[in-house]
Amino acid sequence: MWGTSRLFSAQSERRYAKHAAEELLELFRAVQREQPGLSGRALYEAVIKRRLGPGDERAAQIVRRAEESFADWPVERALRFRDVVHYLIFDEYMHVGEARAGTKTNMGGVISHIIPEEI
Repeated sequence: MWGTSRLFSAQSERRYAKHAAEELLELFRAVQREQPGLSGRALYEAVIKRRLGPGDERAAQIVRRAEESFADWPVERALRFRDVVHYLIFDEYMHVGEARAGTKTNMGGVISHIIPEEI
């Protein structure tokens, strides 16, 4: 049986993932409106740059790592925005607040309910 602290931790992870995915979807739509010529990796990087803020140059690295984590293995396929969101949210969560060794819930399940697969 799970202890209360583990249950609350899983709930907080799901809340974090839901809130961050909603924010990233809003940013995606805003960047898409402002720069309609962007698509794919360029669009994803623009969204991540906006999320990270000025001066943070990790957007290309985050998109590349998302591709390596989700689109290259176990089956090679096109990178999706959902992949980038999943990677970024997990990375953010692991570096915010107390030191964490991992997560107790599947954040991808939460993210997949918010971020459409086709974008």
